[in-house]
Amino acid sequence: MPHALWLIALPIGSVPLVYLFRRQALGAILAAIIAALSAWLTGQLSAGTIVKVFGRAIHLSQFSQITLGLLFTASAILFLIPALAPSYVEERRRRTGSLKQSHLNQHGGVQGREGRTFYPVGLIILGIFVIASFTHHLRITAIFIEVAAILTVFIIQGGRLTSTRASLRFLSLMSLATPFFLLATWQIDFYLLNKGARSADSLTQTAFLLGIGFALWLAVVPFHGWVTAVATDCYPSSATFVLIVFPVMTFSTLINLLIEFPDIVSVPNLANVILIAGVATAFASGLLASLQRGFSELLGYTALYDLGCTLALLGIGGPAPVLVILVSLAVRALALILLAASTSAIRSRYASDGFAQIKGVAMKMPLATIGLLMGGLTLAGMPLTAGFAPHWVLLAAAAKLNILWAVLLALAGLGVAIGYLRGFYQALLIDETIAQSKIQLSTRLFPWLQEPIWLLLVISLLMVTCLIWGVFPALLIEPLQKYLPQDFVINLLAYANLSR
Repeated sequence: MPHALWLIALPIGSVPLVYLFRRQALGAILAAIIAALSAWLTGQLSAGTIVKVFGRAIHLSQFSQITLGLLFTASAILFLIPALAPSYVEERRRRTGSLKQSHLNQHGGVQGREGRTFYPVGLIILGIFVIASFTHHLRITAIFIEVAAILTVFIIQGGRLTSTRASLRFLSLMSLATPFFLLATWQIDFYLLNKGARSADSLTQTAFLLGIGFALWLAVVPFHGWVTAVATDCYPSSATFVLIVFPVMTFSTLINLLIEFPDIVSVPNLANVILIAGVATAFASGLLASLQRGFSELLGYTALYDLGCTLALLGIGGPAPVLVILVSLAVRALALILLAASTSAIRSRYASDGFAQIKGVAMKMPLATIGLLMGGLTLAGMPLTAGFAPHWVLLAAAAKLNILWAVLLALAGLGVAIGYLRGFYQALLIDETIAQSKIQLSTRLFPWLQEPIWLLLVISLLMVTCLIWGVFPALLIEPLQKYLPQDFVINLLAYANLSR
């Protein structure tokens, strides 16, 4: 069996074993080990044809290889977070001896239940994404991603019975994209079979269908409802898993399509439409992020803002669009994982992560609070964070085209930063009831006693990585630049040149 097929067999084949231990920390450890092994195996492979199935070549492209490695690495860390974060229900009962039903109903953080579906179903989804990456045919890829979306409903629900809003929004909007991709693929196949009768109108129709499909997958405004709902209603690690893997898979599919079907770039104003969609999404989400009153809601709009910036990068092009997009996706994954770990730590002690409910949390959980701030500022592209380099490239390239684009993107990033600074300010406030309690006073003197030790280590490592990538961005850029062949970048440059 070709070595690349182990990327499918390893995660899917290990699901029965992980399922047996899904209620224990061992299930998280097994899932994380399998994901880490898959990430290592991805780096050892060579891009090219893997095998032929029914006359169709199954191959691995350079961009898909990097994105799959990113997915497996991010998933390995996310699998560990629920196991390292104490259950809110168990902690509350241990500390007080009882638990109000109202707290149990409103709590959407860490209850110790998410691992029951997160670990095994997450591995299946990763295996399906590997199959979708190997096919390089939009019709087959869209069908497999639709199957993954259906399975993701089990992760989003995570054993919750109080609300199905996030699951319904996610499944509805992701499923709406599939018919558009099937129609677009039919037109692409017909176009390639009738090369002598090429029509500009047929390409325009194909581009329209593709645009609607990718807009739904990437949650372009006004199709963004599933992102904010998942971030608000889902467990932190599960929500972050969804917000990382599906956008990364979408960008991988989109860029491979542009490389393999270059005729689509001849559609007039295609790059401008992509740029406008990205800027509109980033600006709207950045504006709304500044108005949020909780870290979960803020997570959704911040992730949406970063998606808009990455889409704008693709629309602008530039000297190395693929490289900058890869850097942006890697930084996005790092920041979202940091936010998930920090939110999980706080949600293990509080029934809600609303700004009004977590006053004084900075005194008891300082590192988790700083992790929230650093993760948000990283996604906002603030200086000295890992997100500064790709955002600076985006702003510089946007300013060369139109200063208005740069101003809107800068204002959107400022809105995200304001949202997290507002939350950080509320976390610094001292609740009078806490200040008057002798027990809480001793807690304030020893704040680390309130934070999960092992999760605290993960948060610290993620923060250090954010700082290192921010001060020395070459540590991230140079390995990706060496790994990505130069001709791959040049081929995508034709897209930016032809479509303007």
